[in-house]
Amino acid sequence: MNYNLCQRIGELRTRFGVTQSELAKRLGVTRSSVNAWELGFATPQLRHIVEMSKIFGTTVDEFLNESPKVLIDLTELTKEEQQAVFSLVDCLKKYHSDDK
Repeated sequence: MNYNLCQRIGELRTRFGVTQSELAKRLGVTRSSVNAWELGFATPQLRHIVEMSKIFGTTVDEFLNESPKVLIDLTELTKEEQQAVFSLVDCLKKYHSDDK
């Protein structure tokens, strides 16, 4: 299992003040399963990853990658306005990549 996922489970669990036993109960698994995930001895099933992301208020992507993403609803904008937002984001990404 990815070491970052091991750390992530323990980090979020601790941040939310949830014990391994409490998390295990909410997921319908044993405490030793949660412990094994955090130590990297076992990998949680996808359904457990999805449920943990809900418990900890993250997206599955953020839960797995620890890199928060910002979601913006552009559906009320015209196609031209949406394209302007995409162009601005691309410009800012290029600006920041040039700084490195």
